[in-house]
Amino acid sequence: MNGVQEVVSSNLTVPTIFYLAFRMDKPAKERRVHVRIYRNFILAYHEKGKSKASQDVSQVNNVSRGGMNFSSIRPLKEGVVLKIDLKTPFISNSISMEGIVLECREKIPEMIYEIRLKFQKIPEQALGVLQKIESYDLKNKI
Repeated sequence: MNGVQEVVSSNLTVPTIFYLAFRMDKPAKERRVHVRIYRNFILAYHEKGKSKASQDVSQVNNVSRGGMNFSSIRPLKEGVVLKIDLKTPFISNSISMEGIVLECREKIPEMIYEIRLKFQKIPEQALGVLQKIESYDLKNKI
């Protein structure tokens, strides 16, 4: 019997079979939809619906066409929607996007937090810049 037939004929539940087939057997690199780029761009962000006066500035840890990871001086709740202005060397102005906080991890107690964010409503200009970042990074890998 091959591996697939063994799993199908076993007593495993459908969710378990799905997990085994699509998660554990594939390395993280294969599960990724977008290429992760490790560049330290600057971003300004604030919670959607709140004043820009409450805006914070930070540095990107990594970015892709799907989202980004960045550091924050304050914790952010999962599900919060942020307005983001990302500054890159590819255009003179910053690009504006929105994203939803997926996860917030405390890196240094009560001081530094790592935020994982998924983009929502990516404008065409922003998508174009993210594609340029990806292309540039892939072309210039050593």
